[in-house]
Amino acid sequence: MKRTYAAQGLEVVAVDLDTSRTDADRFLNQFHPTFDVRFDPKGDLAELYKVQGMPSSVLIDRHGVTRFTHVGFTPKDGGIYEEQLRELLAEK
Repeated sequence: MKRTYAAQGLEVVAVDLDTSRTDADRFLNQFHPTFDVRFDPKGDLAELYKVQGMPSSVLIDRHGVTRFTHVGFTPKDGGIYEEQLRELLAEK
C-alpha cells in the first residue's frame, strides 16, 4: 500500500517493541523494510495508542487524529484497511 499511495501522502511507520535491539536489527537486515521503523523497547507508543495485541495497525489522519485501529491481521482484512486508507487520503 505504501508504494500505491505514497504520492497521495501515505506514510508508514512500524514500531518495534523488542527489548533487544540486536534481535530487531537481525530481523530488519533480513527483510529490508521500505518504511520507517522506530524502536520503542519501553512500550511508550504502545501505551499511547492503547495497543491490545500484535500486530496492531493504527490509521491516523492528516491532522494527527487516530481514526481506525485494528488488532491482528488476516489477508481478508486487506480490503477493509485499504478502503479506510483511501477514505483518509481523500480528506484534506
